Amino acid sequence: MSEKGVYSSGKSAQGNVTTSSIDHHNAASEERGNEDAASVHSSQHSIQTGVQKAMILRKAWSRTTLAIAFTSLIITSLCIVFSDYSGTVLEPYVTSAFKQHSAMSAARVVMNITRIVAYPVIAKLSDVFGRAEMFSMSIACQALSFILYAASQNIDQYIGAGLFDAIGGTGFGLTQQVFIADATNLVNRAFWSTLPESITTIPALYIGTMIGEGILHHSSWRWGYGMWAIIVPVVAIPLVGTMTVLQRRAAKHGLKSTKTLSAIAGCEANDPLTKKIFHLLWDELDLPGMALLITSLSLILIPISLTGSFNSGRWKEGSFIAMIVVGFVLFVAFLVWDMKFARKPYIPTRMANRTVICACAIQLFDFMEYSSFTIFFPSYLQVGGGFSPGHATRIDNSLRVAFQISGLLFAIAMKYTNNSKAFVLAGPPLVILGQGLMIYFVRKPDGSHGSEAMFIVSKVLSGIGRAAFQTAGQVAVQAAVSRQEVAVATGLFQASNSIGGAFGVSMSGAIWRNTLPNKLKSYLPEKDKASALKIFQSIVVAQKYKPGTPSRDAINRSYGESQRLLAIVATCLCVPNLILMFFIKNADLKALDEKEKERLEREKMEVEDGADGGVRTAGN
Repeated sequence: MSEKGVYSSGKSAQGNVTTSSIDHHNAASEERGNEDAASVHSSQHSIQTGVQKAMILRKAWSRTTLAIAFTSLIITSLCIVFSDYSGTVLEPYVTSAFKQHSAMSAARVVMNITRIVAYPVIAKLSDVFGRAEMFSMSIACQALSFILYAASQNIDQYIGAGLFDAIGGTGFGLTQQVFIADATNLVNRAFWSTLPESITTIPALYIGTMIGEGILHHSSWRWGYGMWAIIVPVVAIPLVGTMTVLQRRAAKHGLKSTKTLSAIAGCEANDPLTKKIFHLLWDELDLPGMALLITSLSLILIPISLTGSFNSGRWKEGSFIAMIVVGFVLFVAFLVWDMKFARKPYIPTRMANRTVICACAIQLFDFMEYSSFTIFFPSYLQVGGGFSPGHATRIDNSLRVAFQISGLLFAIAMKYTNNSKAFVLAGPPLVILGQGLMIYFVRKPDGSHGSEAMFIVSKVLSGIGRAAFQTAGQVAVQAAVSRQEVAVATGLFQASNSIGGAFGVSMSGAIWRNTLPNKLKSYLPEKDKASALKIFQSIVVAQKYKPGTPSRDAINRSYGESQRLLAIVATCLCVPNLILMFFIKNADLKALDEKEKERLEREKMEVEDGADGGVRTAGN
């Protein structure tokens, strides 16, 4: 990794920062109160322990240790992605084994709600405790989720395992992005942020699905989850170990944060433990806001995703309506609390600039579109298209291949064009084109469906468009805030994915449950109408009907028309992004990097001046 892309370690003499020199630096920063926001936010009084640790690591890295950590990061990420895509193949068969195939939408809603809350919480914990600590916590949660998946005996336990999966996956992905943001400048950040995911996801899209399909044929889905509980923690040891050793080594040589882990921002080291815990939960992590957000989204989205023609009477139940009404009231209460009363709100008002708001809104609508169409698409391909489980998943994953490859190319282009706005403007139109084609491909007027090539072309167009926006959008958001706010801003940007995904899968589940059963009952021959519920509940049952028979033709038609309706809804959700994209400001990456470089040089000189002053005073 070149020094151009990563801040170099620097000399040890420059790294010995004493408390007196930091105090001198703080005083100088206060005197420059009218200078840029970055200088103000760089004050050690305002920087939390985890951020200070990241700054310490930036000075402590050598090329060897950075290579070890980055290699382990790639391998760990590769294993997590392998487990994810093999799990995508297994999921329809796990839910079908529990006779709850359509409950995939409810499971995804729960996972997305967990991610929504996990993003800002993990971002704050990362700032409070440190990057190495968050990597450790995330990998532990991921391993626990694999154990619980493998041991689940019903759909409730399976969904429960998804909670830890969501926390672990979110924590690892976000900490990875924050770790890269700590180590790179803006000009090179898009490339390094995209590289780990690209070089892991592309092979995993195919190898992971082959692993999943092989497990279905030669083993059990339980082992398909359980084996990753051993693999993932083992391959992550070099990453966490290197970061931990460097932090301790740096501390021995004088590179210490001004606060200990127990003295969280706003608390003194000698304050009672109960006060520190209360401050962490109430102020830093905003426990009331977290509770309101989780409860409100759960009451709104989960009941909606579980409605359907086989239980349509729920809309007449007082308790069902009450859940949704209470959910909306609690969501409004969360917004009021977050804006008026929260000490550390989930959406800090200082970050509510035009670029951050619009970029997050585009992410929200984009993932609503993606999630509403994609969740049942592999099932449609297997039943309506006749593809094998692995083949169907690989067709669906062609979007991700296009996303990863084009994301790297866009990142390189951003480096040399010094422009982010052009890529922001190119993204949404390509996404709506790709998604719009699916309306025709999933169910043609003559009753047939598109070819494999047609599906792949549509997915590739959407993947390229999504890569163009997300690669440029994340950098634009990070450029619009100070260094202290990078973790929270990145978490907010990525949390928008989960918010959109939660609403998308909730809508998808409601549409699928209300559409597919009615069509099955309408199109199936009289002798098979009584089996409509069993066919709806399990793709295994649906696939048992031989192709070419009237019953299978009816099933294929039902799946095709239901998926086409989802394609129409998804395309409509793309439209707002064609307007929002014009409100994101262009980030002059080189100018911002020069400004950051000047700030760091100024702080370095002040620290050195403070150290010299301390020596002269001692000499006198």
